[in-house]
Amino acid sequence: MEQSTVTDAEYEQFKNLLRFFYAQYRYNCAAGSVGGVGKLPRRNSNCLYPLEEHLNQFHLSKLFHNQLHIGDMSFEIKFSSQSSMGSNKCTFISLVGTKIGLYLCQEPRKASAGKTTDLPFKDFFTWDDRNQEPKKLYMGEQYKPQEYGSYEFADLGLSEEAPVTDQLKQLFHLLQNLNSTVKAQQQVHQEQIEADVSRPHNWILFGAPGTGKSYVIDQAAKQYPRCRVTFHPDYTYAQFVGAYKPVPSQQTASGITYGFVPGPFVNTLVESLENPNTPHILIIEEINRADPAAVFGDVFQLLDRNDEGSSEYSVRTSQELKDYLQGKLSANAQKTLRALIVDLEQSEADAPDYDCSEIAIPNNMYIWASMNSADQGVFPMDTAFKRRWTFQYLPIDSDNGMLQSADGAFLSEHWDEIRTNINKLLKSQGRDIPEDKLLGPYFLSARELHNDDEDAEQNAQNFVHVFASKVIMYLFEDAARYCRAQVFRIPDESQEQLYLSDLLRNLNTNRPDLGIFAESVAPTLENPENTDSEESTPDDSEESTEESAE
Repeated sequence: MEQSTVTDAEYEQFKNLLRFFYAQYRYNCAAGSVGGVGKLPRRNSNCLYPLEEHLNQFHLSKLFHNQLHIGDMSFEIKFSSQSSMGSNKCTFISLVGTKIGLYLCQEPRKASAGKTTDLPFKDFFTWDDRNQEPKKLYMGEQYKPQEYGSYEFADLGLSEEAPVTDQLKQLFHLLQNLNSTVKAQQQVHQEQIEADVSRPHNWILFGAPGTGKSYVIDQAAKQYPRCRVTFHPDYTYAQFVGAYKPVPSQQTASGITYGFVPGPFVNTLVESLENPNTPHILIIEEINRADPAAVFGDVFQLLDRNDEGSSEYSVRTSQELKDYLQGKLSANAQKTLRALIVDLEQSEADAPDYDCSEIAIPNNMYIWASMNSADQGVFPMDTAFKRRWTFQYLPIDSDNGMLQSADGAFLSEHWDEIRTNINKLLKSQGRDIPEDKLLGPYFLSARELHNDDEDAEQNAQNFVHVFASKVIMYLFEDAARYCRAQVFRIPDESQEQLYLSDLLRNLNTNRPDLGIFAESVAPTLENPENTDSEESTPDDSEESTEESAE
């Protein structure tokens, strides 16, 4: 946003943000610092000030629960949970999406134990106790609060009657420039990764033997650093992640010592952290020939990815893995990993110095796998494990498995209704299908339903593939595996033998049964004239549904 586009209302909103921050700081000092991180002060005998009644004057009544948006910038206030307020680095206004913040950097001073206050906010700006009043607001990056200069509170004009000052405008525009610079750098980095890697972060390619699964993965990964491993029935967590093992040593009489030997997962994780701008691929061949739940163990939790592609949650490391990472990771790599953990916990300010006691997967680490679902001797995958992956079916014939007449926008818009009707169909036609096999409302993530980074057409295309790879595949292979003839519509050409490729090929959003189900699961289109053939009319759809049911 150019400076010329800044409105008076935005300047005033920014001023109120600073006033609220300063006033809340002063209040916490006076009230014995009973206000916690992201929380309004608690009601007790030491906290008499009716804070909620005065929030509206700052137009920030929801600030503790939501980000404040001013122009193209977003702000978040975090207060110290320590026993006093002041120089603690978690007393700051964060410019969301960056490491930039506005910090109070005064020596903390504790208020008297029995001190109470009922002063209105405006009186805090004329409070005559200079020992507790910070005079300056510093701006800088995380742990460098003075990097971009300091601003006198008096010069910012934070009193209730003061007009917007030149100092406040200068601060506002500096934040704008820093915000634009950081966001531009992040965008370039993200676009670089997205341009280079067109496949999902967690990707499983499956199909019959000889369909070229390994070849497809190789072609997608050939230009990037990669590590390949093949699962087998005796493959273990210790081999995949790492474990203490005997290793040669010239420093012991026996010539053997014990040390942590990393597996392909940890090796790929380390390389990804050391080179954050380069995609790294962990390729797993025959992922279901070992027990995936046992092999992945606790790192299974890391497969939940956020919108940026990093782990949604972190996991604790064992002592041996912690020691290994402390010695293996460079200082920059440890900072990269710490940033992931802090982001996950939403408590950057309160997080202690990172000691490698937790790990998370960065967005430049990809895990791709192949599998044959019908082979003998393979291990079943539970639903929780499957839903963390994007499955892609590779048909036997190149013209099979092509998605036809499928409107992703229609599927996405009516997803919850379709999901509910599929559950009804499973319960009525399935035999003893347990509740945990039904489709929950979050079976598909919000990003899969709609990605703000994509246009409407791309979102529609993406959802068709998500619906096919996750919903249809899950129903076919898991939930309706033993009642496929009752749940799905058997095509005439299939000769009563239903394959997954038949369902993918016949998916049709112009029909209430979506062309593949035994009963209607989707609302009828308002414009049936848009259908491609006579068989997609409502009467024919009902007739075909009745025939399949018979």
